[in-house]
Amino acid sequence: MNQLAIVITAYNRAESLKNLLQSLSRLRTDQRDITLVISIDNKGTDEVNGIANEYTWNFGDKKVFIHEEKKGLVNHFIWAGDQTRDFDNVIFLEDDLLVSPCLIDSAHQIIDYYSDDEEVAAASLYNPIICELTGEKFHQVEDGYDFYFLQQPYWGNIWFKKDWEKFATYLKNYEENKKILPKSIASWEESFKKIYIQYLIENSKYVVTPRISIVTNLGIAGLHSDIGQYHAQNTLLIKKTNYRLCKLKDSNSVYDAFMEISSEILKRNNSELEKYEFIVDTRGVHQSYELPYVLTTKPVKKSIKQYSSLMKPTELSVFFNQKGNSELKFCKREDVVESRAYYFRRRYSDIKKNYWVGIQAGLCITLDTFRRLLSITWKKIFGG
Repeated sequence: MNQLAIVITAYNRAESLKNLLQSLSRLRTDQRDITLVISIDNKGTDEVNGIANEYTWNFGDKKVFIHEEKKGLVNHFIWAGDQTRDFDNVIFLEDDLLVSPCLIDSAHQIIDYYSDDEEVAAASLYNPIICELTGEKFHQVEDGYDFYFLQQPYWGNIWFKKDWEKFATYLKNYEENKKILPKSIASWEESFKKIYIQYLIENSKYVVTPRISIVTNLGIAGLHSDIGQYHAQNTLLIKKTNYRLCKLKDSNSVYDAFMEISSEILKRNNSELEKYEFIVDTRGVHQSYELPYVLTTKPVKKSIKQYSSLMKPTELSVFFNQKGNSELKFCKREDVVESRAYYFRRRYSDIKKNYWVGIQAGLCITLDTFRRLLSITWKKIFGG
């Protein structure tokens, strides 16, 4: 069995750390050789340090590191991954997470299957329910397996020793390349995730991601959000499961850094697209296209093929050749039209597609009322 450590990074959120440690106390495992490492940045606080030092860990050794200097998020995350030098694999947890009681069993299944896979860089233990690039729902193709592949790392990472060594080597010569990143991610100032996504893209690697989360994010306010991110809460696995796992080549659920499905999978499932080289842009996130054709929900001058945008996920309309509202267009890249109105309409389309009609009606009434009031005000001020 692989040697395993759990590494927690903390700073000044005492209640969050306490919640995470309480959830770790509920783990269902017979193992007693799991090392728990609690790493506290910038001296921490008396309360945080006290919680870490006083916590009783019943599944192996416990180590507490209180760093005198401020590492910051990027360097602290890298420090956590570097613990793979002493352990075969590391479960990396931030202090605002809550873990499933099945964490250890799930981790071992993932490690046994994927830790030597050249196409898999790491694992995530959280399934994102929101596409952070657009704020819309993120559905994935259900292909019969319990994990899918994504070129983004989310919360509760498992860093495999073998691939972290490759990433550490990559870091030595890392140069930011904003052109290959989604625009919103490229704009982040300091971000470990931005660096790691670029590593995944440049090395054609993926993170295996569960359909049922093994950790959830409590959404508590922190360095990157002072109002909390409660929409990030997700369902949590509560019972041991024997996972159905597959290699990337056998999956029909592979998503890139733009959270778009692989074009090769669409070709595999719809023969009318086999002869084309194209970019998938169903979310309208791409700013430019390096291939001659595009599958997009943006407005276009002329389309070659049209599909419905109403299936969940949207790309299933291509799988099943659904025409529907014809808002998903396949066209030449030069025929894509950039429109500011598209980005406003995109959020409303997501609400209409994913939420009850009563909410839609309420929004429509609100918007209609707003338009009337605006019209009345305009006439009073400017006349006519």
